[in-house]
Amino acid sequence: MPKNLLLEIGTEEIPSSYIDPAIKQLHDLIKNALESKMVAYKDIKMLGTPRRLSLLIEKLNEKSQDRNEEHLGPTLKIGKDKNGNFTAAALGFASKHNVNADNLVVKKTEKGEYLCVRKNIPGEKSENILRLILPEIISKISFPKSMVWEPSNFKFARPIRTIIALYGDKVIKFSIAQVKTSNFTYGLHTISSKKITISSADRYVSSLRNNCVLIDQKERKTILKKIIETSAKRVKGNALIEESLLDEVNYLVEHPVAILGNFDEKYLKLPQEILINCMQKKQKYFPIADNKGRLINSFIGIRNGISENQNIVKEGYERVLSARLADAEFFFHQDTRIKLINKVEKLKGVIFHEKLGTIYEKIVRIKQIAGYINDLMEDKVESSNLEKACELSKADLVTEMVFEYPELQGTIGRIYSEVYDEDKNISKSIEEHYWPLTSESKLPESNMGKIVSLSDKIDTLVADFTIGCIPSGSADPYGLRRIAIGILRIIKENKLPIKLKGIIDKAFSCLPQNLQKNIMAKDQVSDFFRQRLENILENDGYKFDEVRAILTCGFEDLSDVEMRLKALKDIRKMPDFEPLATAFKRSANILKQAKKNNITIPATVNEALLKEETEKILYNNAKKIESEVKSALNNKEYIEVMKKMVSLKPDVDNFFDKVMVMVDDVDLRSNRLALLNYIKSIFFNILDFSLLQ
Repeated sequence: MPKNLLLEIGTEEIPSSYIDPAIKQLHDLIKNALESKMVAYKDIKMLGTPRRLSLLIEKLNEKSQDRNEEHLGPTLKIGKDKNGNFTAAALGFASKHNVNADNLVVKKTEKGEYLCVRKNIPGEKSENILRLILPEIISKISFPKSMVWEPSNFKFARPIRTIIALYGDKVIKFSIAQVKTSNFTYGLHTISSKKITISSADRYVSSLRNNCVLIDQKERKTILKKIIETSAKRVKGNALIEESLLDEVNYLVEHPVAILGNFDEKYLKLPQEILINCMQKKQKYFPIADNKGRLINSFIGIRNGISENQNIVKEGYERVLSARLADAEFFFHQDTRIKLINKVEKLKGVIFHEKLGTIYEKIVRIKQIAGYINDLMEDKVESSNLEKACELSKADLVTEMVFEYPELQGTIGRIYSEVYDEDKNISKSIEEHYWPLTSESKLPESNMGKIVSLSDKIDTLVADFTIGCIPSGSADPYGLRRIAIGILRIIKENKLPIKLKGIIDKAFSCLPQNLQKNIMAKDQVSDFFRQRLENILENDGYKFDEVRAILTCGFEDLSDVEMRLKALKDIRKMPDFEPLATAFKRSANILKQAKKNNITIPATVNEALLKEETEKILYNNAKKIESEVKSALNNKEYIEVMKKMVSLKPDVDNFFDKVMVMVDDVDLRSNRLALLNYIKSIFFNILDFSLLQ
């Protein structure tokens, strides 16, 4: 009869950012292990708090499935002699598999007849399987940083203190990191250190709930959000609940309790972004706003535990926040004593990279690139304003506020710029030039913001590649993948008339002379863009082979890429397209094989050598549509180009049906290869058929 399985790894407090990835790993590890052992179950539920990583498996079968195994041995000719007796090879094979030779059977395969052993393997008890796989699974969970705390040098995020492993009501016995499995755990550590006995896997969630631990993170998050919203209503406000903060706080507590606190109204004179950052990033508090979206002098903190000594906790929360806000007020007044433009000179002392110079030198490059991009734009911005925006873009990096709150870079620049009544577009661009902050977040809205953002990002990307700071595998310490995606999205989603090669070349030309010697970096950056663009376009719904076929023929113009993709997607629905694509792929393969064999392919077709009627017809019809195709290509009428392509299908089919390309006659063979190459060249500017599947 199936029973439920419980595994709880009880630990000291695990960092909140580690928990969700860890329980996902735990899910995949147990799922793969049970499937490989052929143990059936109904469902897996993952649970997690700062002090425990748990899984519950519903209706896990008592044993693995029976299975049939088949092992091929020697061929029948080798396994039996002329008299039909088993040879030494057959006897050795039977002995190896612990069966009598008389039990060997003959199996017919494509390669002939073989002697074969067939075994029926009965299922193994799940308890025995779990005893082996559970400790192995625990040891495979990885973390960004791990600890060693006991003699066996076992590594985990934090020391393991208890392990529950229950199959129904029976303990699965094993030990790991010198901790033996049991059926007990602990409740909320701030209340009691008393052991809690879990009588069976079925009682786990309710037993913990009775001891003030909400083990289900989804349930806990729902309750957390509700108590935050309810607390905000007590002061007639609305809590500003950032989803990422809600998730973080959810993994900081096992039993959330909301604390409504207040701070001095004088701090409301500070910009809201600073107040919100102080509360959210530093203290993990939730700010409260009125119905018009303006902050009020109240906040919500979350404590881990039942509602005791609330006033003392509230006073502590208020005191800590008050100190933070007092510091922020001081930084704000200190910073705004000097205009932002007067801080730019200090950037000469801030190193961007030891091989790339200072932030000030980066700004000089950004200005040059921005001027180039502005000249390409249909809606240009005033050049003096653009130069000033570039100069001010990094000035807030030397402010006290950004030193204390680095996540406010850009935002502080915009705020301080507004204090001194700079042009609104300049102020806005200072913040926007960091956008998008993630691969999917919002893009710069103003033209000036788009230009400065592109200039800053392409400078960083090209410069880093030039000095060898190139992402490898999952390692991307400088966030270059995000930067490349940001560039592509800004150009693509705004349909900007900017060619990738152009801005790569411009950024490269702005680097110090000694770095411009690394010309290979240009190709590396271009290939890096292609890889990111493939991902973007596949996420947009295009098929992988379509994307590859289009990008191979050029991706400098992103608008053009999308137009070609849309045309390919539409024309591919025509019944004649796939057979034509197959024929074109055949052409490409023949040409590739010819080059591999060092066969010279003439640059032009010699009409006098066109012997067969079908090759003459193909050549003449291709010549007729060539000028039409060129005209359509110039006008970016890609649907028309592909229709012309499809119109050649009967001629291409007849050619391959009746003409042999790789004949012995060298001149004839070369001319037919030239004909195939000519047909390919007409359409190669739009896509590479050989990559379509």
